[in-house]
Amino acid sequence: MKNINILNILIFSFVMFTACNPLKKMIELSKQQEVNVNPNPIALAGSNVSFDVQTTLPKGMLPKGTSYTLNFEFDGNDVGSVEFKATDYPNSSSSTSSSTKTLSVPYNRETMGGSPGKLTIVGTAKVVATGKSLNTEESDVADGVNNTITFTRATAIPTPKAYPGYTDAEETETTSVDFYFNQGSSYLRGSEKKSDRGENFAAFLAEKNVTKGVNIVGAHSPEGSTKVNESLASRRSASIEKYYRAQMDKYDYKDEADKVGFSLVPVVENWNALRSGLKSSDAISSSEKSQILAIVNGGGSFVDKEKSLSKLSSYKMLMKEIYPDLRNARTEVVTVIEKKPNNEILAIAQNIVSGEASSDALSHGELLFAGTLTPDLAEKASIYGSAVKWGGTWQAHNDFGSVHIELAREEEEGSDAQLKLLEAGKTQLDISNTKNENAEAHLNLAAIAAMQYDWTLANEHINKAADLDLTYAEGRYNMAKGTILITLGDYENALNHLNKVDHRGWAKWRKGIVQLMSGNTGEAKKEMAALRKQFKESGWKENGGIDYINAIISAREGNSNAVAENLKNALSKDEDGSLKERLVNDVEFLNYNDAVQSAMN
Repeated sequence: MKNINILNILIFSFVMFTACNPLKKMIELSKQQEVNVNPNPIALAGSNVSFDVQTTLPKGMLPKGTSYTLNFEFDGNDVGSVEFKATDYPNSSSSTSSSTKTLSVPYNRETMGGSPGKLTIVGTAKVVATGKSLNTEESDVADGVNNTITFTRATAIPTPKAYPGYTDAEETETTSVDFYFNQGSSYLRGSEKKSDRGENFAAFLAEKNVTKGVNIVGAHSPEGSTKVNESLASRRSASIEKYYRAQMDKYDYKDEADKVGFSLVPVVENWNALRSGLKSSDAISSSEKSQILAIVNGGGSFVDKEKSLSKLSSYKMLMKEIYPDLRNARTEVVTVIEKKPNNEILAIAQNIVSGEASSDALSHGELLFAGTLTPDLAEKASIYGSAVKWGGTWQAHNDFGSVHIELAREEEEGSDAQLKLLEAGKTQLDISNTKNENAEAHLNLAAIAAMQYDWTLANEHINKAADLDLTYAEGRYNMAKGTILITLGDYENALNHLNKVDHRGWAKWRKGIVQLMSGNTGEAKKEMAALRKQFKESGWKENGGIDYINAIISAREGNSNAVAENLKNALSKDEDGSLKERLVNDVEFLNYNDAVQSAMN
């Protein structure tokens, strides 16, 4: 009997203890909780790691006056929480309590970009009134962070140079001269040849410029029949061609003469020259001009209009002041602009840098262009620095700033050397914008911001570039905009911009990654295939990246053999070992250990 009483006392004491201290009961019931994380592994999207948490607590786990919080951590760092308050679940004693919540935290490259790690939870049961709490043991709920999107290398957006105003592309210029004829004649008079126009033209021919072609447009004044005028215009063009060829013989063009093509164009029954002459003439009154134009712009044939004009009181003045200038042949000579060979331009630029040549040995445009002729970044910087010193245009400051960014990319990330180069580059770009706000400088400032993982600032500079002249930077703008939109999580618009520069390898690469992360493995395959074709056609050497992405695609499709084959191909081209280092910790292949080991062996 005594034992029975003792047992009853113990039972009573336990019931009273649990009633007064619900925390232990909550912790015990937490073993039945269901926590599902999607996706698993959690994924980097844009610049944040986001995941959905679906939680179901067993009935009775939220006694009156309590709360229960799930605290999520990744590698010891807080990544959010989900709280259940008993007041929000009045029926928790008789039914389960459920919650769905999206958690999102900024991506931390140091803690989330290395070894896979684990997403863990610790539950905290609390009595709201007293603040007393009790924690569950830590448990794993997801495997690592999927950071495949970092393959887009958003830190490496374009660093455009300004258009220098000079290129090595063939350029032409047109030299024009008008020769005039007497009424009804196609004879080129000596007075025309000896006129200032004729003398200047002869001097031009004597220079023996490289000639692409000669266009001769013969014209006539309105009087005469259609047949006569057509013949007259043609004969005037032919007369100029004959004179031109004689001049080439005189100045010993030799074989070059046969390469010059002549285009003879007779202009027949065209009133435009007369209209233009009337507009600039002071010899004919406004009322007389109106009468003449009424006839010219009215109906009837060319001959009929001329007959009507001949009846006007102003006709003699028209014949004297306007018609003589209509009896001409305009000669347009298209010549190739002579340029220095590229190797000569570079050599002179090097001499300018060293002080062995004066700054005016090249034009400012030629000096800026010289910077594009060397692959050596240090030499580029020296040339652009000289352009800043000797020209100081916004283009020079932009290009000098741009090459600082390229030099910074060769330094260790975050090092003092890199930071100093970026700061110096920013100074040059700010000067460029001060001289003349321009798209190229803003795109370069965006590149600096991207290297410092400030996606918002990068996007602001890109948007400023969009409001400026993009004549020579539209492709680089779309590449930069599309790339930065990936970091902001706007995949759809990112693809829209990248599609505008689809001919560029980086665009195909980034589109493939975005399609992969969006779950469109078929489109990702197409982009990788198109990129591989471009590599082959361009003679570029692959570094294993395409094979690695194809391995991820195969993993998502559940094809273990293809995973092993693609990874083996990727590692065989991985000269710097970066892919192998990534592979060791890549959560894309958590379920493919055998395939990974096969590829690595």
